[in-house]
Amino acid sequence: MRPSIARRAPRLATLVSLAALALIAACSSTSQPVQDFDEYLAQQEASKSKWKEADVTLPTTAPQDADLVSFPTTPNATLDYAIDVKSIQVTKEDGVVRYIAVIRSKEGARNVSYEGMHCSTFETRLYATGRPDGTWAPARNSEWRPIRPYGSTAYQGILYRDYLCQDKTPYGSAKDIVQNLRYPTTNPNYR
Repeated sequence: MRPSIARRAPRLATLVSLAALALIAACSSTSQPVQDFDEYLAQQEASKSKWKEADVTLPTTAPQDADLVSFPTTPNATLDYAIDVKSIQVTKEDGVVRYIAVIRSKEGARNVSYEGMHCSTFETRLYATGRPDGTWAPARNSEWRPIRPYGSTAYQGILYRDYLCQDKTPYGSAKDIVQNLRYPTTNPNYR
């Protein structure tokens, strides 16, 4: 004999409530950025070993416009992102690619920073920011942080993926990276 609808109603109400709560929880969790697989693997790799960074020397001069190579970021980007090709350094002892990044607006505003990218851990570090007079100010709280391939630092995710790193190691020598910046091998439709 089948139970009557009146006896099943409390169970159905409970199931409907639980399903609604699960749906709300699922929808609210998708608003947070999801860690991508490269980031996860890099963080796992970093937690396995003790790594020591090589000594870093800050740049002594400001980047020159003739030495800047722009690279594409997002299709609707309003800023121009460039790397000073003369500043690129690849340190084999620690596997870090260091470079000067220049972000320019169409109105002429310019942000200049000296950064490092640790390919094996999917991390970046800000060492210093450039001043308008060409000098450098060491960054406060300079530490290695996971690359966030979205928001204002999306360019770092693109640099990691397309220009500076390959298979969790530097793309090659500084000369190889400059060549890849000038003549990228990544299909622009991929972005």
